[in-house]
Amino acid sequence: MTAPLVARARPPGRVRVASEVVASIAAMAALGTPGVAAMCQPMGVAVPRPLRGQHGHKGVRLEMVGTSAIKVELFVAITAQAAVPVLAEQLQGRVEQDLKQMLGLEVVEINVHVLEMEEA
Repeated sequence: MTAPLVARARPPGRVRVASEVVASIAAMAALGTPGVAAMCQPMGVAVPRPLRGQHGHKGVRLEMVGTSAIKVELFVAITAQAAVPVLAEQLQGRVEQDLKQMLGLEVVEINVHVLEMEEA
């Protein structure tokens, strides 16, 4: 016989996550997508891959929608072999999954801006 599950009440309080952390999660997910060479500043300046989280928020713009939804703008440099339609779909899916899984955020829109192509 198994013991019945007892619902545990959550303690009162709030959890706040800095926008830099949200952007870092999005950037790390983007950089982990095959075909993404680097994150870029909106003006087209490449940002190196983050080392231990440094510069992880570069190349990402966020806009909150309500209290638990978000719009994401990604600025990326791609590899010469990347197929943009396939890459964009994979990139959007991975960023959405990571933000939802790690933070519980609903992602309502992810726009991908390809600003550079890394030469082979």
